[in-house]
Amino acid sequence: MHCISIQIQPKNSRDFDRAAFLQRVRDIRSPEIDAIEEKGKLYLSFNFFTEFPAQLWEELQKCLYKDTHYTSVIAPVSVAICESEEDEACLLLHHFDTSEPLDSF
Repeated sequence: MHCISIQIQPKNSRDFDRAAFLQRVRDIRSPEIDAIEEKGKLYLSFNFFTEFPAQLWEELQKCLYKDTHYTSVIAPVSVAICESEEDEACLLLHHFDTSEPLDSF
């Protein structure tokens, strides 16, 4: 099993429109939502579990990062990673800092 996690940066998480995000992804998959308050910061993550991470990532990119209207909302405030239960591999799929090198499937 793999988990694709889209993490909203703490400085943006309080103002992030969760409902709009969930509306966009609901036809693909409902994520588990982690919202953890720690030392005055809100850590917000949307976790999508799958056996087919490459396919799921492509579907998520279409409605989030490749969507001409929504990319300006999500891209500058998020990091997307993919972790596997089987090993300790972690892929960086998106980073708000465009100079960060990304991984692929």
